[in-house]
Amino acid sequence: MIEATLIDLPQFNVYHHSLTPIAHYQETHLDAPVSDADIGKLLPYAKQTAFVLSTFSEIVDDLTYDKEKFENIIYTFDDDYDMLKKFISNLNPIIKSHNALLTVSENILDNLIKAQNDLGMIISQHEHKAV
Repeated sequence: MIEATLIDLPQFNVYHHSLTPIAHYQETHLDAPVSDADIGKLLPYAKQTAFVLSTFSEIVDDLTYDKEKFENIIYTFDDDYDMLKKFISNLNPIIKSHNALLTVSENILDNLIKAQNDLGMIISQHEHKAV
């Protein structure tokens, strides 16, 4: 189902691809400390993810309503939130590079919650109209 979402919602596609390196890093390194070199590789992806999510709320009202797609996006955002929360637990805010990635990651977490809420509100409004 996520494949259909990627085709129909280009912004979600960009989001998905920009978060993939961070998710892959988290899967392969688990609870290992993050090196400065790895942060240098991951920070551009995190910044792109943060940018895409910051603009998501601007387009969400223009999306064609599809309850199943919206629910799948919400579930994906929830999984991504959990993964990112675990990832940033390995960052040390005292280290400058870690702090930079931590700041961007916290912005992503905030925007994931906002995007989930926006989509949830749209689902709720459409379900209320159907009753």
